[in-house]
Amino acid sequence: MIGMIEAGVVELGPLQNLVDAVGQILLGLKQILTVLATEVFSAPVLPILVWSLFWLFAVDWTRLRQVILKGGWLGVVLVGVVMVIIWQQVVPEAEVVLGLEVNGYIEKMVYVTALFTVMFVCGAIQLTGCCARCCPAPVTEPDAGHDH
Repeated sequence: MIGMIEAGVVELGPLQNLVDAVGQILLGLKQILTVLATEVFSAPVLPILVWSLFWLFAVDWTRLRQVILKGGWLGVVLVGVVMVIIWQQVVPEAEVVLGLEVNGYIEKMVYVTALFTVMFVCGAIQLTGCCARCCPAPVTEPDAGHDH
């Protein structure tokens, strides 16, 4: 026994098994978090996640909905068209989209439409009240009546 203590090795008995099990659990958790972080912080996932979080939590969709219904939808469409045109000028080569070889403008239009779809789905989720706990209640100011 004295030789084992001098060597620095101490048997803990059943407690050693528990310590080993906890160590294995922590090692497995580290591996899971590493794989998850690698996937989340990859190129296609992180920008879409940030885009979704912005439109879900940073935009007051009750006010934006009123603006869109009064004719602001035209501005949204024009912003989308300008996004497609500028993107095509910056990156003119076309790639395969959903297994199809399409024109560069069509490819960019598919991606911009997908971004707008995510944006409007986030707005619909916020308008249903699912995020009421996370989003502060917007302070709406009464209309001043400048309808002359």
